Amino acid sequence: MDGSAEDSLHLVEALSKVITELPPYHAKRTLEALCLPVVMFVSQGPDTLNSKPAHDLTVHIDRFGYIFRYVNHAEAVADAIQRLWPIFKAIFDLRVWDLRTMESLSLCRASKYARPIPFLFFVFTFNSYPSLFFLSGSTSSVLSGTNCWKLTPLEPERMATLADSFLADLDELSDNEADVIVEDDADAGNMEEDIDGDLADLETLNYDDLDSVSKLQKTQRYTDIMQKVEEALEKGSDMSSHGIVLEDDPEYQLIVDCNALSVDIENEIVIIHNFIRDKYRPKFPELESLVHHPIDYARVVKKIGNEMDVTLVDLEGLLPSAIIMVVSVTASTTSGKPLPEEVLTKTNEACDRALALDSSKKKVLDFVESRMGFIAPNLSAIVGSAVAAKLMGTAGGLVSLAKMPACNVQLLGAKRKNLAGFSTATSQFRVGYVEHTEIFQTTPPSLRMRACRLLAAKSTLAARVDSTRGDPSGNTGRAFREEIRKKIEKWQEPPPAKQPKPLPVPDSEPKKKRGGRRLRKMKERYAITDMRKLANRMQFGIPEESSLGDGLGEGYGMLGQAGSGKLRVSMGQSKLAAKVAKKFKEKNYGSSGATSGLTSSLAFTPVQGIELSNPQAHAHQLGGGTQSTYFSETGTFSKIKRI
Repeated sequence: MDGSAEDSLHLVEALSKVITELPPYHAKRTLEALCLPVVMFVSQGPDTLNSKPAHDLTVHIDRFGYIFRYVNHAEAVADAIQRLWPIFKAIFDLRVWDLRTMESLSLCRASKYARPIPFLFFVFTFNSYPSLFFLSGSTSSVLSGTNCWKLTPLEPERMATLADSFLADLDELSDNEADVIVEDDADAGNMEEDIDGDLADLETLNYDDLDSVSKLQKTQRYTDIMQKVEEALEKGSDMSSHGIVLEDDPEYQLIVDCNALSVDIENEIVIIHNFIRDKYRPKFPELESLVHHPIDYARVVKKIGNEMDVTLVDLEGLLPSAIIMVVSVTASTTSGKPLPEEVLTKTNEACDRALALDSSKKKVLDFVESRMGFIAPNLSAIVGSAVAAKLMGTAGGLVSLAKMPACNVQLLGAKRKNLAGFSTATSQFRVGYVEHTEIFQTTPPSLRMRACRLLAAKSTLAARVDSTRGDPSGNTGRAFREEIRKKIEKWQEPPPAKQPKPLPVPDSEPKKKRGGRRLRKMKERYAITDMRKLANRMQFGIPEESSLGDGLGEGYGMLGQAGSGKLRVSMGQSKLAAKVAKKFKEKNYGSSGATSGLTSSLAFTPVQGIELSNPQAHAHQLGGGTQSTYFSETGTFSKIKRI
């Protein structure tokens, strides 16, 4: 195909035709299994699918074998995958991505801590209901079976062409599918040698069986690593006594295996947590929304059991007091029913297995912690050996931690907190194992988030130094730690006090002010008048007049005295007052003469009632003489020249 949009649509519609033949539950699991090659493509590059035949899909499912553990009839799904693989391979070669969010899948590298990215979209129908299902999720969510499905109805016009295009596309692809299956059968013998055997009994997998869901504890790898860890903890060997390079030390290889095993243990705990949650949901459906951590949930479920009155169960030490109160109140109004004895036994067994895995994980972390001073000396100098071991175990090794950005290092080990309606003012969100460090605990609460970001940034730099063996002595980490302490101390310093403003020098010359029109206007506005100047002066030998007489009250000084030469003081009009008067006159001159809305020309008289007033009546009442001419108070000019 030429890779056009029409060919892509035909392939997707042909895929939907085969999907609709399956039951809804099997169809969903089939699409989840088909996403595994996409995960391989994202994590290992585009050459992964081109170099492997279609039958190698079973190897992918075996390596990431979490999907078929939840399928009762896995054989039917596996057969559907073999039939769908040629169509899926053609779609994959055409790169039918969701172009609204990214241009190519290679731009979004999936990792355990990557954001959910879109993989592929399929068009199919369930129970004759046309829909477009968009499958999205990160690598970890796909493998753990926690994908996100979003339903969006398609347009009726587009769905009308589906029935016509299904048959033609399936006929065209049937020959290619047969060829691929023949080639796969030829290489089937070689491919079966690489399979460990987990999928050999695919039809016997049952979701109700705990051994089918959780298989990590029965693997030889898990047994060997845990045995070596226990022996190393009992021996308590010191790696500093060895004179060989760290990478060649057997204990270093054991530490690398422990980091990988800790990640597998976390994934296994999540799977068992889903199993416990599904089994215990009929008894207490609200519990999973109140207790989020898998280990805490397993402990609470094992403690409560089939007890309907949770107030009789002592949960002290398992949960915080506030959460215990919420759980007790919610349990009193729950709609759950007691579990059958068989289901309760399986649930308790799953809880024991989850707690055993958690105990094994703690042993692994203790072993790694005891060797952290020689593996990551710089990182241990900043956050401590215990926190460094947890960071490495969660990230999957020192190299993985070094490649991780600081914003993700800050979130390693963060728990989802349920405050149950309490205040969030003092709660620390988006903080993981970093909050257990000594620096974080000794920092004031108002500065802890800033300190957390600084610790995560410096820890990332220290991990990169340790991954390249740049400073085995740990001096770089200690320098980073001292830098962090100085910065936090600098943050706590009070602001500098306000410096007192010095007084001007008494004998200093007055400041020179520039002149100009604005300055002259200001001086004119606040200038002393001639009358005030005379009032402030006193003539020698002559008493001044006062407002109350006999020197009482305000004195007039030389104002109005005979010897002053001025009997009358007339203040001339200032230029500023004249300018203001001119503006006021111009404003009134342009008035429109509009009157209030309450003004009326009607007059109410006792003789005729309502009368119309005559505006010319006052002019006719004026008599002769001076009142009607020049000296008239109401008379106006007969002619006014309008400008």
